[in-house]
Amino acid sequence: MIGSLYNQSAYSMLKSMIPIEDLVRLTKEKGYSFLALTDDNLHGMIRFFSLCKLENIKPILGLKIFVLDNDIKQEYLVYVKTQKGYENLLYLNNIQQSNESIALEVIKDHAEGLSFVTSGNSQLENLIRQDKLTEAIEYINKYKLLFEDFNLGLSLDTFLLEIGVAPKLKKIAEEIKIKLLPIHKTLYLNPDDRFVFEAFIQIDQANNKLDESADYSMFDQNQLKQLFSEYLFVFDHLEQWVKDIAFDLKLPKFSLPKYPLKNNESSKTYLEAIAKLGLQKRLDQAQIKDHKNYQERLLFELDVIHKMGYDDYFLIVFDIVRYAKSQGILVGPGRGSAAGSLVSYSIGITDIDPIKYDLLFERFLNPERNSPPDIDLDFPDDRRDEVIQYVVNKYGIDHVASITTFGTFQFKSSVRDIARVMGLEPKEAGRIINTVLESNEKIADPNIENILRLAKQIEGLPRHTGTHAAGIIISSHSLEKNLPLQSGSFSFKQIQFDSATLEKLGLLKIDFLGLRNLAVIKNILNMMEEKNIHFKLTDIPLDDKKTYELLADANTDGIFQLESAGIKQVLRKLKPREFDDIVAVLALFRPGPMDQIDTYIRRRNNEEPYTIDPILEPILKPTYGIIIYQEQIMQIARVFAGYTFAEADLLRRGISKKDLTILENERTKFINKSIELNRSVEKANEIYDYIVHFADYGFNKSHSVAYALIAYQMAYLKANYYPIFMSNLLTSVIGDERQTLSYIDDLKSKGYRVVAPDIEHSTLMYRTNEDVVLLP
Repeated sequence: MIGSLYNQSAYSMLKSMIPIEDLVRLTKEKGYSFLALTDDNLHGMIRFFSLCKLENIKPILGLKIFVLDNDIKQEYLVYVKTQKGYENLLYLNNIQQSNESIALEVIKDHAEGLSFVTSGNSQLENLIRQDKLTEAIEYINKYKLLFEDFNLGLSLDTFLLEIGVAPKLKKIAEEIKIKLLPIHKTLYLNPDDRFVFEAFIQIDQANNKLDESADYSMFDQNQLKQLFSEYLFVFDHLEQWVKDIAFDLKLPKFSLPKYPLKNNESSKTYLEAIAKLGLQKRLDQAQIKDHKNYQERLLFELDVIHKMGYDDYFLIVFDIVRYAKSQGILVGPGRGSAAGSLVSYSIGITDIDPIKYDLLFERFLNPERNSPPDIDLDFPDDRRDEVIQYVVNKYGIDHVASITTFGTFQFKSSVRDIARVMGLEPKEAGRIINTVLESNEKIADPNIENILRLAKQIEGLPRHTGTHAAGIIISSHSLEKNLPLQSGSFSFKQIQFDSATLEKLGLLKIDFLGLRNLAVIKNILNMMEEKNIHFKLTDIPLDDKKTYELLADANTDGIFQLESAGIKQVLRKLKPREFDDIVAVLALFRPGPMDQIDTYIRRRNNEEPYTIDPILEPILKPTYGIIIYQEQIMQIARVFAGYTFAEADLLRRGISKKDLTILENERTKFINKSIELNRSVEKANEIYDYIVHFADYGFNKSHSVAYALIAYQMAYLKANYYPIFMSNLLTSVIGDERQTLSYIDDLKSKGYRVVAPDIEHSTLMYRTNEDVVLLP
């Protein structure tokens, strides 16, 4: 059996240029039957096993570790043989990600089920180079006693290893009867990549140099045979070693923890009970008399949630929101498609009535699409971490983790990095980007041409890891025993996979987002309470005249989503007069649909005639014949062609991809379903083309309604409690001189005095009293 045990993927960041996909592809092309992966981490583990199995290649999971032995740091390659070995590898990996090296004593206690191989860069090779052969033998014997499966890696990658180490290592191995295994370090695909690879590793450290005799490209079997021609017996050792690897990655079926309930009550029963109770309370508060639509919708949603296995998910989120509110922590009214769920509204996760605003549950959770729900929660940015800590305390630190993100080389940043390695000043790199790339000038300088070529070769490779800004994983299984972890931005561990990989494993995330604006609102409410103004956000009427006057004047500094110069211009033109106008503005003010803003305004102001097909009038009349929301596409498919909302959601997703094959397949389906309702083929094509035209523009109405509500609430507070609003807005930007001066100018322009701090009355916050604002 021919092969090598030292292959690193691009997940060994700034050390290898090989994407895992290319590593597996070339392994197959070169006829190897197994592939060992020995990154510095386990980021690529899931993808590695998945791709190898697709190509019928035996995957061998390894890890390059740095062993600390008597204060000497040395490299070792460690491979998983058994399930116990996998658990031990995870343990060693988790330590290394935090400490960069692992004490030998720790490794000794976690060696079961692992195979240890010297890497060609350990203390052993140093001893042999110095002709300290007796000490080298003592070194080997020491490690043989420590580790049940200990092997010597034979590396011939450099002239020094080939001449100064290999012959002596062979002699020692024969003398003490220990296996030699072939080690050829693979860090780039082809020999031609050597030049760009040397530049690549110097991005990390300028003094990184390749040995002139080294070739770290991926060898085929003949090249490996040639490299080890004087040591062909190592391949016999390798064959037996590979046979001894019995490990196959079989992760548990991950799931959320069961929500703890008393008296063995089922999650289904409890969710149904609190949802029905909560809905009744909501309907009573809103003085809604007709309950039938609400009750039918609630039962439908509960049935879908249960059948898809998400009862506990909703209960866990319900519990988190309930805790936050019990601690006086403001929770946003909703975010994303979750605001389209009546169950979410009924149990207090959201504060948006989805029936009132024509929001669709299937946009959030589609029973015909195997995709998990995604509930995002907004909290004041100064109290978000309290809520996350509650989750850690409730479910345990080994069951909660953050998520890894990967920063990749973008072309412009790659140009800057390569230019720096080549000795160019930053301003020269900027000139290359601005002049050559953005002006499309012809390249005449071969040096610049070379920089651009090298930059293109590293574009897209992982450069660094980060922490997902909001996503938190909660698992019923121990994360430490099942998945690779590392340190992140939180006090608890971070899984070494991105959110897409975790979703495939069945791990659901909940996003905990911090909004400065919610902190401002909460502080305003607190200050009002101090002044004996008893007020709740639910008291705010959605038809307040002063609020719409403020919006029409675009006096929206400090108001969520409405501060930019561009959106102020839209507000001045539109002059919002109802809540739906704000919802539409937030949906339209984005690249793409922005082109429809003037049309929308002209039609709303009766300045432009338009017609709507009578069948679609109930759907499109509120937006003056323009498809603004994704939900409208779904409603059109249902009304015109008889789709279920679940089918309509699949249609919406399909056409948004702009794949010609998908578009034609969906057209055929749309027309056939339309014909079943006695629509003409001509009209069906017309409506389908209309949907496709707006597919890219449509925005999630659930999200737009939820964020429009926050914007309106802030506008109301500013219009009706201006000095209190501005005092707390100023507090929120302490440290930002430009914003502070701007807001103070706003106060002064409206006749308010801003006075210096007073030793008796000033606090850490801005304070207000009648027409005076006191500095902190």
